[in-house]
Amino acid sequence: MASIDNPRFPHKVEILRAEYDQHGSTIKDENGDEILNKVFESECGLRDLTRSVDPNAEVIDADYKLALPRTPFIFDKRDTLLFTHSYTGEVIKGIISDAKTFNLGTNIWFKWNGNG
Repeated sequence: MASIDNPRFPHKVEILRAEYDQHGSTIKDENGDEILNKVFESECGLRDLTRSVDPNAEVIDADYKLALPRTPFIFDKRDTLLFTHSYTGEVIKGIISDAKTFNLGTNIWFKWNGNG
């Protein structure tokens, strides 16, 4: 079966979620880094690179906004996001600021953490 490139969603996104102990603290490996598990991946589209306002007029503090096909997955504002640009190969690492699912898809806003 041949794959078809979707120009609306040419890029890739992965969501990583930290492991927490019974006290709500993140679990760290022997190097002191948080243990992150991939919990979601999808095709996506990069929609803008500026501060965003959602349709309900709530200000969202974010550096980037991604659009994904509609998904029932519940994103956590503490989740780490890895965005891979399909044309340049650039990987941007950030933290989710907000996510909302609408009739036609899901939007994720995230802040770049500068370590990607």
